[in-house]
Amino acid sequence: MFGKKKVVEEEEIVKKSKKKLPGWVIVPILVVLALGFWGISALSSPKSSGTELSVVTVKKGDVKETYSASGKVESEKEKVFYSPVNAPILDCNAKVGTAVKAGELLVAFDTKDLERENQKSELSEQSTKYTNQDALEQSRRSADAAAQAQVQAAKSTETLKQQIADKQAQVAKLQTAYDQASADAGANAEKANALQSQMEDNLKQQSAKGVEKENSQRNLDNIDAVYPDLDVDERAAKKQELVNTINTLTQEIEDLKNTYRELEGQLNSVGGTDITGAAQALSAARQELEALKTSLSQAASGGQAAETGVTKAQLNNMAVSENLAELATLSTEELVAKGKEGIKAEFDGIIADVKAVEGSAAVQGGELFTLVSNQDVSVKLQVSANDFDKMKVGNEATIKLGDSNYKGVLKEIDKIALPNEKGNPVIGVTVHIENPDENIYIGVTAKVSMIVAEKKDVLYLPSEVVNTGTEGDFVYIVSGGTVKKQMIELGVNSASRVEVTAGLSEGAQVVADTMGTIKDGMKVSAVKEDTK
Repeated sequence: MFGKKKVVEEEEIVKKSKKKLPGWVIVPILVVLALGFWGISALSSPKSSGTELSVVTVKKGDVKETYSASGKVESEKEKVFYSPVNAPILDCNAKVGTAVKAGELLVAFDTKDLERENQKSELSEQSTKYTNQDALEQSRRSADAAAQAQVQAAKSTETLKQQIADKQAQVAKLQTAYDQASADAGANAEKANALQSQMEDNLKQQSAKGVEKENSQRNLDNIDAVYPDLDVDERAAKKQELVNTINTLTQEIEDLKNTYRELEGQLNSVGGTDITGAAQALSAARQELEALKTSLSQAASGGQAAETGVTKAQLNNMAVSENLAELATLSTEELVAKGKEGIKAEFDGIIADVKAVEGSAAVQGGELFTLVSNQDVSVKLQVSANDFDKMKVGNEATIKLGDSNYKGVLKEIDKIALPNEKGNPVIGVTVHIENPDENIYIGVTAKVSMIVAEKKDVLYLPSEVVNTGTEGDFVYIVSGGTVKKQMIELGVNSASRVEVTAGLSEGAQVVADTMGTIKDGMKVSAVKEDTK
């Protein structure tokens, strides 16, 4: 109002001067007008509202803090395959660095020797069963004899006594037969040894006389050269002497051959003695005798006959022997089956190492090859000991491997910090890759970006408007046209946003220009940065 009124008055003065005032009065009037305009301009100048400053408003939103690092891709699943058999390697398809599928045949064996051993085990098992069966049959015969003796004992004790006497006589006879068989076996062995000695001596004599005959025949054939000093008569006499010697030796050799044939015939006539049969017969008779004696004792006392046949311990021993034979057969059968089956990949993966050589002999328990999974994989990171507190199991991550991106999650954190190549303490962190594909390569470097902290619907500011001093973090706020320094507390910090946990409320205006000269208490005019 004041400015308007002043202008009007000045205009009236100007009009009057044009009509009535002389020229010397106009100059002071113009000075007054200039001063009036200056006053109006001063009232409407920025000094009245202060310097314009850009401000941002404290808002609510989501803040995510990320951690970025590079690490090595490793397999979480590794298996070393060993040979289950001792057998030659017929075929080896395992090559270092190649990808294989579960069920793929990687090593095949030559099982001929294994099949031969299996046949031997089967025959051994059958032999054990036949031996036990024979023992049971003998036991049953003894049991039958015992049962018969029990029936007879019920009729007459005298009859049992007679049977015992007869059986004792039989045992004695069988004992004599066994002793004779043993003696005969010894005598036959001695006789056979003597005959063999004579035959060997005979052959030596034949050989010696044969050599002598050959020498005589050689001298006869070369008599002129051998006896050059003999005259005609002496040479004729010598020739006759050599002929007589050759004839004599020929006859002696023939006689020795005839003698050898006679000795050979004698040796063949010395037969073996069935000691085993005699021993079995004697053993059975003794068992029957003991059964008769037991029956007699029971008949005399009115008791029951004792149990005959094999004992429980014997039956258990038979069962054990058969089980052992069956286990041996089963073991060889399993080895044959494993050998024929070969070694197959148990899961999809990459061949990491190969020890098997095609054509060589594999040793049972020997290392063949190593398979690592390319489906169960992770990235191993080395995190500074100053940042490990940000690592939480379950943190989500984005993994870049070549041109491919994968989802990841923090799976494991080591419990010890170890020095890296530069000597700085680092902690191992394992980030599992959740969606692997055929583009995964083991041992290469991958880039990992991990969300280590996240807050939703919290107060935040742009990171660049926050200042840090010796007393802590602070910002400049504009309140009532005046700048005020405000200490704040921060939370989660992302690349562009920072959470404000204390010191500010939603809607507060914070000075965005932290590079200018801002002073606490200065008068300013706030201009929102998004509308500036």
